[in-house]
Amino acid sequence: MGNPAAIGPRLTTGLRVSAIATALLAAAPAGQAAGGDTVTLVTPVVYGTHLPGLGRPARTLARDIKKRSGGALVLDLKEPGDGTKPHEILDKVSDGRVDAGFATAGFWAAKVPAATLFAGYPFGPDAKAYLAWFDRGHGRALYQEVYDQAGLKVHVIPCAFGGAEAGGWFAKEIGAKKDLEGLRMRIFGLGARVMSRIGAVPVLVPGSGIPTAFDKGEIDAAELYTPAVDRTQGLQDAAKIIYMPGWHQPETVLELLINKDRWKALSQDQQGMIEAACRDLLQSSLGTSAGLQAEALASFSAKDSVRVLPWPADVLAALRASWAEIAREEGVRDYLFKQVLEDIEAFQVKDANKGASAAASRNLRGSRTRRRRRRRTRPGRAKSPRPRLRPDSYCCVFR
Repeated sequence: MGNPAAIGPRLTTGLRVSAIATALLAAAPAGQAAGGDTVTLVTPVVYGTHLPGLGRPARTLARDIKKRSGGALVLDLKEPGDGTKPHEILDKVSDGRVDAGFATAGFWAAKVPAATLFAGYPFGPDAKAYLAWFDRGHGRALYQEVYDQAGLKVHVIPCAFGGAEAGGWFAKEIGAKKDLEGLRMRIFGLGARVMSRIGAVPVLVPGSGIPTAFDKGEIDAAELYTPAVDRTQGLQDAAKIIYMPGWHQPETVLELLINKDRWKALSQDQQGMIEAACRDLLQSSLGTSAGLQAEALASFSAKDSVRVLPWPADVLAALRASWAEIAREEGVRDYLFKQVLEDIEAFQVKDANKGASAAASRNLRGSRTRRRRRRRTRPGRAKSPRPRLRPDSYCCVFR
């Protein structure tokens, strides 16, 4: 936000309500501030709201919250660079310089290493697995604990799925693990460390500079965003090979961060509206984000002569082994990283076993039903109708 001092008047009428106003608010319809005042949360976003999958969910969330509250609760979205740079969002929300932020925790990996495990990480969960962990596991509690332990005054809510990233754009085909040795790739974060360990050379190139870097031969490969967003950046014109899956980020989780004091100042109804809006957006984006990526990949192949190829088996095995080493090292350095990673992996195993048991139980019930049906319909075994007994014959039945 351009002028932090401008927050004051807004909060005076919105969040910093007096005790009397709070009492009136409790008696007012859900979501309405006392006296018809509007509660406005200044909310910078990490991705432009024009971007499919990654940016548009923020717009959807703001629209839904405004509708649920009858206009009494508003997210004032600020585009990237509109007073707040993407990497500044976490600190600004924590300090109260902005009220909220819509981002993804991967941006804070250097400051809070364990946070990246909630954003999408190498060989991590897909959207369904994340949703199950948030709903039925310790995901939500651990998410909040990671920020609390880092001394950050934020309330965090997982709020949308942005989609799985592609495995990368390549200038030439990768036939085996040896082809990655010395390969210059634009890649960041944990994925860059994994690639580096098996011989690739991570190169720092801004997203907007990727096409030029390919043209000049400065890079041999690059990963940027999800396929749907890559299309908007014109990467299909810079390289003609995509490898799938995006092992380094099988899903992108988008979070809503709200300053803790701002969150506590909201009424329970307003808090409930925000939580419900994020929960519904998680559910709806689970399907829509996957559809966006599938459509983009199909379009690359059909319209742009892009070849969408699977990773060679030995490459994926090497990448997975490299990630296992890095995960162990991170766990030694940061006990929360280890705790979160072990928890989600244990949950996935337990959930998979539970699903397998439920499927086996359904199959067993179905098998028994089919056997009963076969017995009833087997030729030559039709039973004769049971004779009806007259009342005066009951005396003789059990002789």
